[in-house]
Amino acid sequence: MHVVKVDPSIKVKIIIVEIQVLHNYTVTYRKAWEKNKAIEQIYGNWEKSYNQLPEWLLVMQTFALGTKIEIENITTYHENIQVDETWLYDKYKGTILVVVAQDGNDNVIPIVYALMEGRQKKIGVSF
Repeated sequence: MHVVKVDPSIKVKIIIVEIQVLHNYTVTYRKAWEKNKAIEQIYGNWEKSYNQLPEWLLVMQTFALGTKIEIENITTYHENIQVDETWLYDKYKGTILVVVAQDGNDNVIPIVYALMEGRQKKIGVSF
């Protein structure tokens, strides 16, 4: 808890080292990944907080006269799109092309995929 409180963005590998040094115990990667539970205990649930934001903004606008609020949802997939390909072997010869994006929370979101016959030349795509 203390390590996560000092730096919520701490890497899982560093948590493993910190626990090893402090407690002479090697924690599994999976267990150390549960740092998200510690973050939620310390700071609350991010999703609930995010969903409450419009309500809080409305309260500000109601009680802080002159406050103007403008909410705009913008997807930033165009900045984080990645294209990859891999060759399929054995029974399923061909190439699979995959386009994915990452949202602001580094979640990978599949955009499109294509299956192609045979091996394709490397493609160059920029966005």
